[in-house]
Parts: sequence; structure tokens; C-alpha cells
Amino acid sequence: MPEQPANPPATPAAPAPKTQPRGYFNQAQVEDIQLAEDIATAAGADAHQTALATQEITAEYVAGEVGFIAEARAKMAETGQANSGQQPASLNADEAERALITVLQAIQSGAKQKHRMLAEDDDPATNFSTDGYLIGQRLNPNRALLLQNADTLKGKAGTDQLPGFKTPETLATIPAAIKAYKDATADHAEAEEDAAQDRIARDALVRKINARRMAIQHAADALWPYTAETSRPIRRRFSLPPDRPFNG
Repeated sequence: MPEQPANPPATPAAPAPKTQPRGYFNQAQVEDIQLAEDIATAAGADAHQTALATQEITAEYVAGEVGFIAEARAKMAETGQANSGQQPASLNADEAERALITVLQAIQSGAKQKHRMLAEDDDPATNFSTDGYLIGQRLNPNRALLLQNADTLKGKAGTDQLPGFKTPETLATIPAAIKAYKDATADHAEAEEDAAQDRIARDALVRKINARRMAIQHAADALWPYTAETSRPIRRRFSLPPDRPFNG
């Protein structure tokens, strides 16, 4: 019997699944719009218009679908632009937050420096307390607490004559950083709201387009049933299954 190796070779790990990068547009909705456009084109063809009209799919009804499709494509572009517009607003907000935290941490450093400098003589009467300077606390667990903490430290710096914050110019950097953060986060919130409103409008349009597209398909399904072999080219044109009724 052949001798088994002490350490058999390890089975190679399966490669990690590739992740699909997020696109600029909603891919499923892009496909829905394209399908609707293809079927509207088929419905508008002279060879099909008269028959479809007997099923209440009039030229006006198809033209309405074409209009909705054009509106949806325009809204899709607006939505993509709104989503991309969120990125610079978010980056600006992040940058303003970092700048504000840097100022607040400089205030804390000034308080700790002053505490150390006045503690060297071991005289409790001249000690400087760092109470109220939020030492050791996370300054930005959320926007509301960051602004509250910023206001607290601004008040402390304004009264305690800290190293680095003794002149009107240096003290003015604190409210300036707070205002810059408020402005940037307001811009970010507005960009998010605009993008959400665009998505809602886009989704409503796509639902309307899909409903009208399926109504056209049901009419075609009745006019050109799968049981008739001569219907197959037309059914293919209307994206209908070749061997069963449409179930959209």
C-alpha cells in the first residue's frame, strides 16, 4: 500500500464571486423602458394598427405610451445626474466635518496644554480643569451631537483664554467652521431630497409604461394566439411566448 503524504495538498479556495459595479442608471428600469419602446414600435406598425384598434389599442393609446417612454428617458437622465450630484455634496459635507472636528480637537488640545502648564507647580489654587471639554468623548456620533459639542467647546474656548485661541481672529475660526459644516450638510440633505424625488417620479413613470406595455401585449396575445403557427413571427415581435398565453 503506498504511503500517504503527511500533509496532503490543500484544496484551492474557490475564487471570490465577482461583484457587479453599480451603474449610473437602474438597469432593470432601462430594460423595461427599452422593451416598452420595442413593443410600442411594433404596435405602431401599419400591419398591426388596424387589428389592435379592435382591441381598444388605438393609435392615440400607443402614442401616449411613446410619450411616456420619452418622458421616462428624460427622467432617467435627471435621476442619474441627481445621484451623481449627491457625491460632491457628500464629499463637501465630509470635508467640512473633518475641518470642524480638527478645530474642536485643537480646542481640546489647548485645554490639555493649559492644564499641564498650570499643574507643574502642584498648587491646586492655580490648576486649570479640563472638565466640560469633552475629553475622551467621540465628538461626532451624529450631526446633532456634533453641533451640540461644537457649541459647547466654542463657549469654553471663548471664556478660558486657551493657547491658540486668545485673539478674535483665532476665536473666529470656531464659528466659521461650524457654519461651513451646517451649510455643507444642508446642501447634502437638499441633494438627497432632490435625488429621492427624481427616483419617485421615475418609478411612477416606469410603472405606467409597464402597465400600458402589458396591455398592448395582452391585446396582441388575443389577436395572434400561440396556437396558430402563423402567429409566431408577430408574437416574437411583441415579445410574447411562442407556446403559451402571455401571463404578464
